[in-house]
Amino acid sequence: AASPESNPSGSSRRVIRLFIGMLAGNAIGILPCLLGAFLLFSKEAPSGWLGKFVALPSLLLVPVIIGFVAAFVWRPLHLGIGMTLAHSATCTAIGLVSAGIFLGEGIICLVILSPILLVGVMAGALVGRLVFRRKSNNLVLCFAPLALLALVEPGLRGPHRGAVTDEIRINAPPSRVWPHVLAFDEIPDPPDYWLFRAGLPYPTMTTNGGNFVGASRACRFSGGAVFEEKVAEFVPGQRLAFDIVKSPPDPELIGHLDAYRGQFELRDNGDG
Repeated sequence: AASPESNPSGSSRRVIRLFIGMLAGNAIGILPCLLGAFLLFSKEAPSGWLGKFVALPSLLLVPVIIGFVAAFVWRPLHLGIGMTLAHSATCTAIGLVSAGIFLGEGIICLVILSPILLVGVMAGALVGRLVFRRKSNNLVLCFAPLALLALVEPGLRGPHRGAVTDEIRINAPPSRVWPHVLAFDEIPDPPDYWLFRAGLPYPTMTTNGGNFVGASRACRFSGGAVFEEKVAEFVPGQRLAFDIVKSPPDPELIGHLDAYRGQFELRDNGDG
């Protein structure tokens, strides 16, 4: 029999089957994600454990299912371990692009999740390769641990609040810095931080509605994103705290991060 390399039509069919496997796996994997996205904005979403399980698809189970479905389609190709892993990487890339297009995920979120997705797809494809090569459908044995993890994972999810702090030394006295804390004009220079260049929104200007508690503020970010704020604490020359009353519908934030409060504090080093 001629090898696929010496048979152009056979090679083409092989490529087509590989591509169909990638599409089929991602199509099955994207269904719970679409359901979760729908329920995230639905007023009738289930509550409690069921709500967490349905609205937030398991990061452990979904990529494994993608790889397993792809392996099912690839089974006549008799792929080796190396080729299975290589094609799983391509399958993962298609999934990331699809998440960006159809789910509106932000680039930074996809970059952060890509290692988890890649490992999960590879694991699912390797398990599928083993199962279908042996012509065994002992799925319970293969997927029981993953199914258990997927069921337990929602119970581990819970609201988490934390404060992120940063500190910078400025070669100027507080009296010179304070006006820039209250408001600053649009920054003309492009960002130099790589995450900002990759698409993470960065602040461009701040408007100030008054120097008193209750005054409105707005912090404008790249891409037209605007955080609407209200002054919560005002100590001239020293501290400005504000509540964030409205966050922009940016794909890097929705479903991932809620910002509630911000604060600037100036501390005089006593050396100018």
